[in-house]
Amino acid sequence: MRKSMTLLFAVLMVFALLTQAWADREFYGTVQKLPASGSIGEWIVDGKAVQVTQDTKLDFEHGPAAVGSYVKVDGINYEGKFIAHEIETKRGGK
Repeated sequence: MRKSMTLLFAVLMVFALLTQAWADREFYGTVQKLPASGSIGEWIVDGKAVQVTQDTKLDFEHGPAAVGSYVKVDGINYEGKFIAHEIETKRGGK
């Protein structure tokens, strides 16, 4: 019985970790660094590395993204990287 409970606990922990790793994430922050040219590449938002790809939707309704811009980032954690699905510029800040 104890082995069964230990195995069940281990399976549940692995499932919880995998679910968390693939879960969609959303956060707001200030852009600290952008790629040298264009928008595709690594952005730093509030100290977090964000990978922007050709599939990332960029919504600059509230102005262009620049260092100091306040943005909303939607994406997923994948293989240790945060991949952005969408980045929106926002008004104001924290």
